Formats: sequence, structure tokens, C-alpha cells
Amino acid sequence: MQLGLLLCDHTDEDFRRRGGDYPDLFLERIHEVEPAARLEVFDAAAGELPAPDMALDGWIISGARHDAFGDAPWLARLRERLAGLLARGQRVAGVCFGHQLLALMHGGRVARAPAGWGIGNHGYHWRRPGPALPDYRLLVSHQDQVLALPPDAERLAGSPFCPNAAFTLGDKVMGVQGHPEFNVDYARFLLDQRRARFGEAHYRQAVDSLEQPHQGREVMALMLGFLASGKP
Repeated sequence: MQLGLLLCDHTDEDFRRRGGDYPDLFLERIHEVEPAARLEVFDAAAGELPAPDMALDGWIISGARHDAFGDAPWLARLRERLAGLLARGQRVAGVCFGHQLLALMHGGRVARAPAGWGIGNHGYHWRRPGPALPDYRLLVSHQDQVLALPPDAERLAGSPFCPNAAFTLGDKVMGVQGHPEFNVDYARFLLDQRRARFGEAHYRQAVDSLEQPHQGREVMALMLGFLASGKP
């Protein structure tokens, strides 16, 4: 399986030296599901995008500290290239920022989450009929949410905190708010780095939640299955 990663941010240098960058986190999780998969990385935030006619088995849009509703020139170029990939029948899955960006591109609404920051390990209920994950947990770090899904989108999963935690749009677009690629070390790094933003009680609750297992591998398997077949 040949995948493309549209990279929209980097891990901070302090973590990168010992724990790697986002492509490392993605590839490690992907290889738990598809050991032979290959990942081609395009640093979209730095202006690096795939050729307009490039075709792979699927594309993943990474998370980012940026707002999906921002107006930076690199973001406008990324939206344009994504629209081209989808128009040519390529499948795209978005994680966190990528999930929000895909929702916005197709008529959804994204803004600051009314309940504030989502941090730590969150649980979600699978809402789609049929076999999948009756419930699951993912490591998260987000201030924004998809507040309204695009028309014709199918909501896959949600929670009281984040009702639109995963969706598909036809057989070409999938979005997941949580981070299947995160490991506990990186989740804890982000919590410690941003501690002052959260308040001590919220921070402590999030740190304690990291003790619970998460289904990053299982959600990555769903994403890769969708990119391969158009079905989650």
C-alpha cells in the first residue's frame, strides 16, 4: 500500500530529537496494521504538494496547531490540491486538523469547541450500523471541532464532548477528530507543554486518563480500510 501524508505541522524540536516527527508517528502506527505500507511525505505547510496528476492508494492529512478555517496562503493551496485529488477519484482521510479541513471544504462548520480544549484520552461511541468499534478511545489534543457536518456526510462516531468525532462523505472522504497516530509519550509531552492553558484540574484529569488503553491501532485500521475500499 502506497500512501501519501500531507504534513501540516511538525512535532516540537524537544520531542522530535527523542520521539520523532509526525511522519514517524504515523508510519509506526500504519506499520502495526500494514507492515509493508510505504509513506510518501509532502510538507504542505512548507508549500510542498504532490503533483496534480499524482495517484497513490490513499492520502492522509495530518493534524496541526493551525486553524482549519485560517487564510494562510499554504492552506489555500492545500485546499486546491485536495479538491483536485478528490476530483480525480483519490481517497483522502483527515486526522484532527485534517478532519476539520475536509469538513469545511464540503460545507461543514468548524469553530472553537464550546466545551473548551479536548485533551488526554477520550472515549467515543460508534454510531454507524454494522460491525466496527462499538466504542473506542483515542488520544486527543484539540481546541476546534466540527460543529456541523457537511451535507450528505455520515456521522460514524461521537461523544457528548465531541458529537462529530468521525465521518465519511461518500466513498472518498473520511475524517477522524482524535489522533490514532499518537502514542502516550507524545500526548503527555503536549499536556506538559501546554499545561498553563488548561487549568490544573483539567490538566490532572487528562494526565490520569492516559492510564487507560486507547484504540489507535484499530482506528488506523479503519482509516486504511477506507482508503483501500471506500468503506470504514
